[in-house]
Amino acid sequence: MQNYHFKKLIVPCLVTALILGALPVGFASGDNTPVPTSPSESADSLTYNSDISLQAVNTDSLLNKHRNISDFISGDLAKDTTLANNIITWQMPHGGFYKDMLDKYKKPWDGKEARSGWKASGVELGTIDNKATVAEIRFLAYMYNKTSNNAYRTSLRKAVDFITGMQYPSGGFPQVYPKRSNYSDAVTFNDDAMVRVLVLIDDMIQRKGDFSNSNLLTNEQYSKLGTAMDKSIDYILRSQIVNNGVRTVWGAQHDPVNYAPVAARAYELPSKSGSESVGIVAFLMSRPQTTEIQRAAKAALQWFDTVRTDGVKYVRQGPDYFVSDPSSVIWYRFYNVEDNRHFFADRDGKKYFDILQISEERRHGYSWAGSYARDLLQLASDSGYYQLSRPLPR
Repeated sequence: MQNYHFKKLIVPCLVTALILGALPVGFASGDNTPVPTSPSESADSLTYNSDISLQAVNTDSLLNKHRNISDFISGDLAKDTTLANNIITWQMPHGGFYKDMLDKYKKPWDGKEARSGWKASGVELGTIDNKATVAEIRFLAYMYNKTSNNAYRTSLRKAVDFITGMQYPSGGFPQVYPKRSNYSDAVTFNDDAMVRVLVLIDDMIQRKGDFSNSNLLTNEQYSKLGTAMDKSIDYILRSQIVNNGVRTVWGAQHDPVNYAPVAARAYELPSKSGSESVGIVAFLMSRPQTTEIQRAAKAALQWFDTVRTDGVKYVRQGPDYFVSDPSSVIWYRFYNVEDNRHFFADRDGKKYFDILQISEERRHGYSWAGSYARDLLQLASDSGYYQLSRPLPR
């Protein structure tokens, strides 16, 4: 699509803009406290990845899981209507919902029972954890299209306002809103929370699926969603972890102001995430390919390709947790922020480099590795977006 003369013109302009500070330059992590990269490091990276002729990649095979609301839909319209009627009674005044509520939704809210498992300053908190609020929005859209019941649209619009209202000025989304005053106030990539929200926002903006009805949201809401998307992409680009001028991936949680990876629970230390970064890259690949987006996505793909462990299978329940398997490839859940050494952690908040050094409860109660990026790398290779250093095990 882009001709040679266009690229010859635009690349020097982009580099100049970067040097002048007009573009995000990421963060370098020579230690555990990220600091801004130098203009020369970012300019070199930009020049090396300056081919913006690539098209967006259809990554629905990786992202469709975030659209799945099959556990809400029975196929019986009467039952689904009862469920929808119950759901809107559980919605909190700020518009959000709590997680894992399907059992609660079997009956309407009685006006007394807690609508959330979390409360701060007397306010019940909504969340995007475990599909919360996102799934309710999708189901309400589905039910509005089936019934034209304005109560469902009103509830949906209120939940959309909750989503856009919880976004930080920097563009990241916390796990909860209002603030809970703990790790859940951080920008949360963990368990795909923010990516799930972005897939939702994109579907609403693009009028995809159950959001094809343009009357579902107000014009003001569509405008706010567009702004929210732009800010989110900017946050993702700025929070990518950089080691010695080389862009890598993302952590499970990041600071909303300085973009640094941060800790969550005691065994979730600041890190590069071999799991959560997969969804981020898949989403970036699905976007219109600006120079900055392509640079970030390709660098992350290269990181996955570089740190992968071929010929090993992870067995979560042991007793041998990592076994030889020629057909397998794995990535670890956590890698050092400052380098690519993987690690494990326990409830004591300490870092360990041997899984046998952590308690049995944590060894078996958490996913420490997996074939996280296999499908991502294969899709990137098959589409011509990225060239693998070597074929993936089969």
